[in-house]
Amino acid sequence: MREALRIPFRGLRRDDDEPSLTGELGTRRPRRLLGDLGVGRLFLLLAIIVVLSAIVHIATVLAIPHFATRDSWSRVAEIAEPVGVTLLPRATPGDEVLPGLDPAVVYGVCMYDLSEGPFAIVAPMPGDYWSVAFHTRNGLIYYAVNDEAATSDRFDIEIRNARQMRQFRLEYPDPDEEILTLEAPSDVGFALMRALVAAPSERPRVEAAMAATVCENFTPPPPVPEAVGPPLPRPSPLR
Repeated sequence: MREALRIPFRGLRRDDDEPSLTGELGTRRPRRLLGDLGVGRLFLLLAIIVVLSAIVHIATVLAIPHFATRDSWSRVAEIAEPVGVTLLPRATPGDEVLPGLDPAVVYGVCMYDLSEGPFAIVAPMPGDYWSVAFHTRNGLIYYAVNDEAATSDRFDIEIRNARQMRQFRLEYPDPDEEILTLEAPSDVGFALMRALVAAPSERPRVEAAMAATVCENFTPPPPVPEAVGPPLPRPSPLR
């Protein structure tokens, strides 16, 4: 009777004998994936992500001036005269032509278009701090200079495009050192001039000096023929 009750249980397994997902198989799968990827490939993937993120960020920053409707050029073009210097209104909090203007500084703007010829800026030095920054149509500053670079009591600057600069260097291999000659990256742009007002009583004098700035296109004079003796100064229609 006892032998008859002996039922073979060899085909049956307990639940404890079943491999669980968190057991042997569950721990091997992630290890196989990481092993297949490799540490070198993982770092390469991270590097690609970082580079792509940087490219997208730089492209976004560079594209902002092209799509902005109230960029520096648009704000300046609304109030600046096409010829000559234009004094910007005194900056007050919340009412500024350009962001970041200082109420203790007098600002002047000259807009230029080099397709009409080289552009010259001649400005008397007011005595205190004075600077000028040259902006492209997109608002990028490509050159800036202050009173410490002036060799006399006035600023004397000429702006040319690449073609005009090549012609200038051919005609004047030894340019006048008192005239700062710049090559602009594009034909259209503007110059933003700053003059510090040391005291409120000095503002009328500084504004008068800024208003006396001459900025306009000019026709280059013919090159001076070579002569025996020391070189002659280069003529200019604005001086």
